[in-house]
Amino acid sequence: MHEDIEEKFFRFLQARAQGDDIKSAIRSGHFSARPDQTEPDLFGSLDLLHASHILGTLDNFLDPTARDGWIDHILSYQGDDGWFRSGDTQHHGVEHATAYAMGGLMILTQGDSGRLRQRLKPLEGLKSTIVPDPDRAKPPFHLSLLQRVHFWRGSHRAGGLAAIVGMVDDLSLPSEKYVGIDDAKGWLDGWWEYFSARVEPRTGYWSLASGVLRRAFNTLYQFRHDPDLASMGGAVHLYWVSDKINAPMPYPNALISETASLMRPTGLYETEPYCIDLDANFLIGRALGQLDENDPLHSPAREALSKNRDSILEWFGSREPEEWNANSHKLPGAFAAVAEADLVLRPANGRWRDVFQTTWWL
Repeated sequence: MHEDIEEKFFRFLQARAQGDDIKSAIRSGHFSARPDQTEPDLFGSLDLLHASHILGTLDNFLDPTARDGWIDHILSYQGDDGWFRSGDTQHHGVEHATAYAMGGLMILTQGDSGRLRQRLKPLEGLKSTIVPDPDRAKPPFHLSLLQRVHFWRGSHRAGGLAAIVGMVDDLSLPSEKYVGIDDAKGWLDGWWEYFSARVEPRTGYWSLASGVLRRAFNTLYQFRHDPDLASMGGAVHLYWVSDKINAPMPYPNALISETASLMRPTGLYETEPYCIDLDANFLIGRALGQLDENDPLHSPAREALSKNRDSILEWFGSREPEEWNANSHKLPGAFAAVAEADLVLRPANGRWRDVFQTTWWL
């Protein structure tokens, strides 16, 4: 089934190529998020790049020259303030867009920072946003009241800024020049010291506003999205980063129980697979690694991972690419969810790639 999905994905990719032909798009990285667009955009290129990387098909069509073309295209979306902006109608925030772009650059450069040193602009906007020495009491940056009440929104800032700092350091780029920090690893430790002290013990998620405010907000928000799923999807943005700095999850048992309870009978977390499935599998799988080997949660956790993995593969395998969600941003997270489950279920022979071996953000 994996091979069938990989073949269908290439057809999905072809339908979003911008330019004279598919070969031109592959050389330049010019893709759109939706097939009805007439211009390339940042997220179309990044979505298809990340998805190809996860499926292990990227090297089938990207040689070193093409990688440079993609790098140039992605960098064209970076402003003089250092932020990347999506250039489409999806209204992604600069923190998310910039972290996602940095992840794409990590994939394309294969960790060779020399390909970026003269091309990537310093992140001046980020420099003016963060404090240089966060700790348990001192926040690393400001979060608005809305970002604290609706933490899914706030988490793109709370996790995205830290992921950017981590990737700059991972690329061996001078952190003082690019993010205004002398010691990136020390800053990340302080970032986690602050946020880990504010995890809710009952769920393993974050509650940064009073219960009264959150309940009032959720009374309205529930008509748009499940508030509990939003809390889970927000939490994972910080756990992606804490996992990269080898910081343990404060409440792994609560994370597994709460997250697995959100799965639908279909095995998915919503009506179709997308990044919410990755969020759940990441939380369950990484928390599982912290449990004692005799903990009774092992069995239901593995069952949840298996059920979700199989449901995602069946969903994509039973549909033609024209029937998949038209927005390419749904795909990388769905494919990554399968790879994340396989880290636990098939650690020696999972077919798809763990994206977090390469990047800090998705």
